[in-house]
Amino acid sequence: MSTSFKTLFKINQIASYISSSAIILFALILITFSGCNKKEEQCIDAPDVSSIEVTIQIDRLERKIRQANSPEEILNILNNNEDFAREFIGMNPWTDKVMLADHFFELLQNEGIDTLFLEVEQIFGDISTIEQQFEDAFRHILYFYPNFKIPAIQTTVTGFASDMFISDQQIIFGLDYYLGPNATFLPMDVPSYILKRYQKEYLVPQTLLLIADRFIKSDPSDQTALSEMIYYGKAYQFVKQMMPCVADSLITGYTIEESIDIKRFESVIWASMIENEFVYETNHTIKQKILGERPKTYEIGEKCPGRIGRWTGWQIVQQYLRNNPGVSLQELMVNTDAQQIFQDSKYKPGK
Repeated sequence: MSTSFKTLFKINQIASYISSSAIILFALILITFSGCNKKEEQCIDAPDVSSIEVTIQIDRLERKIRQANSPEEILNILNNNEDFAREFIGMNPWTDKVMLADHFFELLQNEGIDTLFLEVEQIFGDISTIEQQFEDAFRHILYFYPNFKIPAIQTTVTGFASDMFISDQQIIFGLDYYLGPNATFLPMDVPSYILKRYQKEYLVPQTLLLIADRFIKSDPSDQTALSEMIYYGKAYQFVKQMMPCVADSLITGYTIEESIDIKRFESVIWASMIENEFVYETNHTIKQKILGERPKTYEIGEKCPGRIGRWTGWQIVQQYLRNNPGVSLQELMVNTDAQQIFQDSKYKPGK
């Protein structure tokens, strides 16, 4: 990005809204005056899925583990939960299962592990809201994709061994990762700018982002940043369709302040991407400047958050759907021509 765009971004920030404190105050004012209408304002049009029967009962595996009184009981849990044992505990066909169960049971006696169990119970003692969110999301998926097979869902605590396992048949959450910033212990392998998404309210939207992958088609020969931007845009749109009233911030992982900033300066961000020739870049290292997990996209501005290319891809996809109302979600997902989606979107923010 040239000095002119960086300067413009900074000057506009100062002139338009004085300071970050002003943004937060402005957001709070909006929240205060929108009141109970806030939920309706963030909803999109969605089909009636009330007739589709879905019942989700999450298996609280961590409670069974905590109640185990012997290595033998732990061994029984491992044998009956192969995905958990393999993905979270590291059990494989050559593992001495008895020794593993002994070690795991010994680990459970650690005071720190006990603290994790207690805090998980405090935060996730009642997960009926999460179950309802999954039920509603899966109803919407079944509306669009009737052959979708609803996976079983488990929760557990592993001492930060793994945050999530997902397959077509099974989803397992390591809830100790999702305790929020005030937890006694935080996972050391997750940077702070990513850790802010490891909270209870993000659990279902972020899971659906992963589920979206099985429905999205792309052209493997197209290695441009635009292709990846459109891919992420499709994934974000998929989550919004399956959770029509979820806040966009829970999909993108941006804060309120960041969301206000990037929407206000969308045209500046886009102009910078064009000027820096990011959109059609094929070099992986360069593409990651706008697509990868980073605290900030410094090439655009000091306050521009990371992953900005993914968010921009979503704006393109949304504009494409607005300009092409006959295109269904299913057709969008299987359209592998990123260039055609971009051209037909007529995406020109600020105009």
